Amino acid sequence: MFSGIAGLVSFLNGWIWSKGMLVLVVGSGFVFSIGLGFFQLAHFKDMWKRIFDKGSSDSGISTFGSFCTTMAARIGTGNVAGVAVAIYLGGPGALFWMWVVGVTNSALAFVECTLGQLYKIKIDGEYRGSGAYCAERGLGWRKYGTFMAVVLMIGAACFMPAAATYTICDGFRNALGVPMWLVAAIIAALLAVIIIGGIKRISQFAIYCVPFMTVAYLLVTAIVLITHATEIPSMFVTIIKSAFGADAAFGGIVGSALLQGIKRGTFSSAAGMGESTPAASAAETSHPVKQGMANAAGVWLDTIIVCTATGFMILLTDCFNVADVYVGQGAGEMADLAAAGTNGVIFVQYACRQIVGNFAPLFIAIILSLFSFTCIISYYYEAETSALYLFQGDEKAGARKTVTWILRIAIVVLVFIFGIAESSLAWDLSDLALGACTWVNIFMLWFLFPKTRDLYKDYIQQLNAGKDPYYDPDKLSWPGVEKDMWREINKDRIIAGK
Repeated sequence: MFSGIAGLVSFLNGWIWSKGMLVLVVGSGFVFSIGLGFFQLAHFKDMWKRIFDKGSSDSGISTFGSFCTTMAARIGTGNVAGVAVAIYLGGPGALFWMWVVGVTNSALAFVECTLGQLYKIKIDGEYRGSGAYCAERGLGWRKYGTFMAVVLMIGAACFMPAAATYTICDGFRNALGVPMWLVAAIIAALLAVIIIGGIKRISQFAIYCVPFMTVAYLLVTAIVLITHATEIPSMFVTIIKSAFGADAAFGGIVGSALLQGIKRGTFSSAAGMGESTPAASAAETSHPVKQGMANAAGVWLDTIIVCTATGFMILLTDCFNVADVYVGQGAGEMADLAAAGTNGVIFVQYACRQIVGNFAPLFIAIILSLFSFTCIISYYYEAETSALYLFQGDEKAGARKTVTWILRIAIVVLVFIFGIAESSLAWDLSDLALGACTWVNIFMLWFLFPKTRDLYKDYIQQLNAGKDPYYDPDKLSWPGVEKDMWREINKDRIIAGK
């Protein structure tokens, strides 16, 4: 059964992840960056400052809570196993293209999260928003919004958790020999406990978990950098030369380096696919751009910092193989891995072993399980938000509760199944969902980008005037914006400004 599904999924990915995807993602990010005056560089400090904005209510979580929830999705499987897979398929040059797409993708994240905030609404007393809400309320595209919601709901609940779940199970199998089905069962049980608590419990879990797991992982990387400091310059030369086909060993796979860098950079950051918009929309903030800034910083943390940490770790220790091109010498097992075609998280485990000894496989398994588990939790919230979009209105409150419970049960069952799926199928399913969501989401962003630019100009004008920016719907607004909701959010600021 798995082989038949794998063939179909691989065929679909061939179309979805064609050269058109490269143009769509990089081109859109570049154009948006130009249109916003490369805000990610011009206002770099402010971008990071917005992560720690305070403010929450019964209806919404804090900006930091929202940031951690979106980072729960971003810092995950793609940052560890995904980078290793990219280097295996595209060589060291893939890392360079991840950097490029990380900078431009921050503009995509800014646009979608700013719009999510602008067009958010209240459902059952909580803020809700996503690309579907933006399409309907911002463009009047109700049918397209429904289509987007269905695509993201199915993708986030049924496909995206595949790679994350498999990677957790595979990591503990490599480290301790634990059966994958047993690890999958434990993951499913923990997931059920957390998602029952809704966005408040999800964000609280993310607030405690995301900073810890990120710092722990970066500390190990710092040790690798220190112990291999003399090799860093030559590593950079290899990365740059490989990215442009100038390296003798990796020059023949420059196309794969470009494709894998963009694919894994997009998968890791989730920018442009609408994955971060639901959690960004759930935040209580005074201006939509503040949330956009925080999420743009999140892409830098995810792709420029954490993905780079993984890449540096395996390149400096020479614990990596490149398919049919290169076999690393950093660990005695590399030749056997190359012969078997085995790649992924095991590269990182062997690289880490050089620093922390035989504890390394377990350490990486634990860190990766946190990375991946937080991803799965975030995927559930995205699916739930999309599902609730399909059942708006007070008269459908009962239907929303029923659908929510169906989703909770379904994702728990699917997570268990993904834990015993084949590696290639798990990654292909996640890629399929990511690619499909990216196409339908970025298409919509182009039509709403002018509104994002106007909001950004309003934000900068207030910032330059020495004010703490806030959004006044009576001064800058469009049809579809919940004006009364925004008036209530900024009531004191609006009164003080008159």
